[in-house]
Amino acid sequence: MEVYVGLDPGPPALPHPVVTIGSFDGIHRGHKALIRRVEDLAEEVGGTSVLLTFEPHPQRVIAPGSAPPLLTLREEKLPLLEREGLETTVILPFNRALSEVEAEDFVREILVDRLGVKHLVLGYDHAFGRGRRGRPELLREMAPDLAFELDVVDAVTEEGEPITSSLIRRELEGGDVERAARLLGRPYSMVGYVVKGDRRGVQLGFPTANLSPPSKEKCIPGNGVYAVRARVRGEILSGVCNIGTRPTFETDGRTVEVHLFDFEEDIYGESLELLFHRRLREEIKFEHTEALHTQIELDIAEAKRILAEEVR
Repeated sequence: MEVYVGLDPGPPALPHPVVTIGSFDGIHRGHKALIRRVEDLAEEVGGTSVLLTFEPHPQRVIAPGSAPPLLTLREEKLPLLEREGLETTVILPFNRALSEVEAEDFVREILVDRLGVKHLVLGYDHAFGRGRRGRPELLREMAPDLAFELDVVDAVTEEGEPITSSLIRRELEGGDVERAARLLGRPYSMVGYVVKGDRRGVQLGFPTANLSPPSKEKCIPGNGVYAVRARVRGEILSGVCNIGTRPTFETDGRTVEVHLFDFEEDIYGESLELLFHRRLREEIKFEHTEALHTQIELDIAEAKRILAEEVR
């Protein structure tokens, strides 16, 4: 997959570009349906599959106070897009000036003049341009004069509800990582670096890796204890993860710490990817550490059972 940041110079002239546009945060099942349609059309006409996305997320420019946490940072999103088989991805820097471009001008100047779009694929609810006027209805009016075709992809649903990035964030923040995984089509993951903690886990007999998320923009699941897998040093390991404030010890701030089963190597400073499989319970304040120790043993046994069943 070829990746271009910006349109100056941007990609060279491409044979019959089939283009889709959007934020594509999460690369969930709805996004994948769009991408598959782009690829199918490109194959039919001997063209090039192109995805145009934005960075930062438009809400961080338009309404930074209400901007959502990200399901996928750029370093996570690009490998997922490449895995889908896309040929070209263009990352368009989003700023205040771009947010004020009229939808008609965006289509003419960027999609037609710069990318040479011949076939545009949009999600049923997608909108772009100033005032979000760039909707399928407007594009249908413009397509004949600008010599491109428009294809609108219907919603992909789960239990009757359209799959959206907002829905997935809501499920994650509520701790329902199982439903988030169904919506994404894969377990939700986050990558961070292992940092030194206060060694509470060692004192309890369950050493933990304390994870520093790579960005404050990353969406972190709600507080609780989770059955997880971890990718570290090329291995996939099983474990339990606690997200929260560790109320038993009355510490400040929110932490992400994982106990990996049958793993005792020093990985301070190394990268670790967590994949969330199921929430086991809420975070609880215990009266004494012996009760916490007993509960952790139960959490480990339950996580091992859950993860073993998924392998079958």
